[in-house]
Amino acid sequence: MTPSRRAFLVAASSGSALLAGCSQFLSDDTDESPEPREPPDSGVDEEPDPSNSVHGADGSWSSFGCNAANTRAVADGKAPVDGVSERWRVEVSELGFYEPIIADGYVFLVENQGLRALDATDGTELWTLEDVEKPPLILEGTAYVSAYEGIHALDVDTGDERWSRELDAPGSTTAPATIRGHWVLCGIGERILEFDPEDGTERWRRDLLGQALDHPAYAGPRGVAVATEAGMVYVLYDGVAHARWELPARPSGPPTADKDVVYVPCHDGETYALSADDTGNTVSETAWSAETGPVSTGLAVADGLVLAVAGSTLRAVDADSGTRRWEFGIGDSSRTAPVVGRETVFVGGDRLWALDPAPTGDPSDGPAVRFEHEFDGHVGRGPVLDDGVLYLVAAVDEEFALLALE
Repeated sequence: MTPSRRAFLVAASSGSALLAGCSQFLSDDTDESPEPREPPDSGVDEEPDPSNSVHGADGSWSSFGCNAANTRAVADGKAPVDGVSERWRVEVSELGFYEPIIADGYVFLVENQGLRALDATDGTELWTLEDVEKPPLILEGTAYVSAYEGIHALDVDTGDERWSRELDAPGSTTAPATIRGHWVLCGIGERILEFDPEDGTERWRRDLLGQALDHPAYAGPRGVAVATEAGMVYVLYDGVAHARWELPARPSGPPTADKDVVYVPCHDGETYALSADDTGNTVSETAWSAETGPVSTGLAVADGLVLAVAGSTLRAVDADSGTRRWEFGIGDSSRTAPVVGRETVFVGGDRLWALDPAPTGDPSDGPAVRFEHEFDGHVGRGPVLDDGVLYLVAAVDEEFALLALE
């Protein structure tokens, strides 16, 4: 049976979302839904190497946003594109905010101010750690976890501590991030620091204007993009700012980087595309901005699109120009964010949606539904995608559960 059509709007290809103008919209005047494309074959010839990947990808959902650049696009070429069935479920709290992290055969979930480590095969709980409020970073068998007083490195198999470092500055500690798997970044207050992942040796530190925000994004050879509550965005390499911007509003969510552009959603409802000035001037300008709503759960960037959820709508804008391509109603969007794999966008809402973002090859034609999967209530944290399995939190059987779907 062909999945039911959800109302969406298609942007005129001539529309502009540059700072000097705004997008034009055409309402959809047909009840016919476009047919999705045949997806590519599952898998890739070679797993990505984070030291060579433009996004620092390692083939797993090993940190917030999937990879070091926070693109929410999987690199292993595996995804369930024809529908899903439940592999396992584990009861969880409704009140959690962060989606799970999956790597090395484990699922890591933060809830109730603690970290739970589960077996990715069957959901068995293996170990827990108290006083954790933010998701870990997983690198080569080690879980890096931030706490109020500093950062800890834990053995993923047992939860035993390998090393810890106290951070000597006032303010909140950010979730750990990485630069292509080589180094570990952590912010505290108005400062960002880089550590050797082997023993926690500090390599450099940099003072910032404003409280450092969670989840810096690897921005390629230029370094790492760090945002602050003051609306500043820096691209740092070895602690030196190679580019910086002052945004007109406070960021509402983490930055996402793709090649030479950093995308940052803000509380004014705009997402800003920041392109470093090649003249050597560290103060750079905004390339474009587009109305996406105040995105808090993360942007997805893949196949020439920036995908964003705010309110009850998934929006797609052109990554190069900011032109609105389409928007799609997902219903209740409680804490969901899009993820991309096998030319398919997966997103929560009042159910799990799987969409072809460009069914005719042109994203302006709007999305086509590959499949939809309903639960007893909304889909909250997630989805995330690892090794062809979707993980998400949803309301099922009068409880909230973390589900593994394949």
